Amino acid sequence: MTYKLEMLEQFDAPRSLDDAFDYIVDFSRIDEWDHTIVSAKKVSDGAIGLGTRFDVVFSMGPRKTPIAYEITEFDYPNRAVLTGTSDNFTAVDTVTLSKTAQGCHVNWHAELEFKGTAAKLVPLLEKKIKAGGAKTIRDLAVALRDDFEVPKLAPLRSLADKLVLPGVLTFTKYGYSSAQKDWRPVSASIKNKHVVITGATSGLGLSAAQQLAHLGARLTLVARDRQKAKDVVADIKRQTGNTNIKVEIAELSSMAQVSALAERLLKRGQAIDVLVNNAGALLNPREETDEGIEKSFALLLLGPYVLTEKLQPLLAKAGAARVINVSSGGMYAKRLSISNIESDKGEYSGSDAYARAKRGLVITGEQWAEEWAGDGITVHNMHPGWAYTPGVVTGLPEFTKATRKVLRTPEQGADTIVWLARATEVGKTSGLFWLDRHPHTTHLTSSTRETAQQRDQLRATLQSYRQRLGV
Repeated sequence: MTYKLEMLEQFDAPRSLDDAFDYIVDFSRIDEWDHTIVSAKKVSDGAIGLGTRFDVVFSMGPRKTPIAYEITEFDYPNRAVLTGTSDNFTAVDTVTLSKTAQGCHVNWHAELEFKGTAAKLVPLLEKKIKAGGAKTIRDLAVALRDDFEVPKLAPLRSLADKLVLPGVLTFTKYGYSSAQKDWRPVSASIKNKHVVITGATSGLGLSAAQQLAHLGARLTLVARDRQKAKDVVADIKRQTGNTNIKVEIAELSSMAQVSALAERLLKRGQAIDVLVNNAGALLNPREETDEGIEKSFALLLLGPYVLTEKLQPLLAKAGAARVINVSSGGMYAKRLSISNIESDKGEYSGSDAYARAKRGLVITGEQWAEEWAGDGITVHNMHPGWAYTPGVVTGLPEFTKATRKVLRTPEQGADTIVWLARATEVGKTSGLFWLDRHPHTTHLTSSTRETAQQRDQLRATLQSYRQRLGV
């Protein structure tokens, strides 16, 4: 016994055909706008097109049903057919787009065929199913309208930040899952935009690169190890079909190499739409670079400062560029110390040096946000929560062992990086500190708050290093 059900919905969207088509047919993002989907992922290699496969989990009530979808027709950017199969039904979704004066018209035709027990139950639920389908398409229309307000620092989140246990819990995978409930769809296109990512061969940087490559960005990945970078690029190209990926090799704790990297990018002349200052490591014991600079400070603060300052012309050239500084929740425990900026006083602690440098980077990002507002450059500081990455495993082995069960995946840790690079509403703000797509305070207590004079001293100190090193 089978039972067939048919639904037709349509709407106009203020988007180009390409943008709308790219977003709709990428069923790895369907959970953003379909309230019946609890998870979705692309499971085939290559660019999205004929034969691309997705694994989707559908939920109705307490039951969760896996659906294997495949693109069975693909006429870019006008028409696609996605066929989904599960144990008790088959769904054929036909999406047809046409150009309008204000954007495009979307026509969605769904044919569902139920079998077995489902075929007996669906006639009783048909009205509810059709109402749910109509709501899903209305939500898709909202996603494509892409007119969302900037998330605000909510009072409850601000209070949770300042209470030790609730604040710490937000750093875990459970905090990620909780925050996710309030997220809005992200249909803004980053296709063909130029994104530079430092520290891109592992952990958060690698995950961000993979996600942005999937979305069609043009990537420049900065790495230390040429062979590792080559392998990473080959893997990303295979997974995503995106061939617009370049590699730059530089040791980012060396100001000479940072400067040379910036000069190569300036010579290439390609505008930079997004710069992600991600490279980092937690170092123990204390080390100095060949230039005689404490390595944590050099890698985590001075390097990003020099690189971003030198690349400012390429960011301004983009017209609406974004700088994303990857910080750490560890900075909450430390305040800025200009007199000990190279951690050469007292007993050395790698975690303390890391936290102070990350706080300095956040302050610097806030200063850039003010200085570059007139150049169309927005600056966004973020921290990823506690993520299970090679850097955390190596730098904090005891912490990793104790917290392994609650650590986030690299994909979860990198999510806010990717969101900050893409979301339209992000461009409406600058200088905030983000976790899980929500702004957060930068200080839990007044004991870590720097003065205006100390902020000025930080900038002067960083400038003096540039002058002394000739970079």
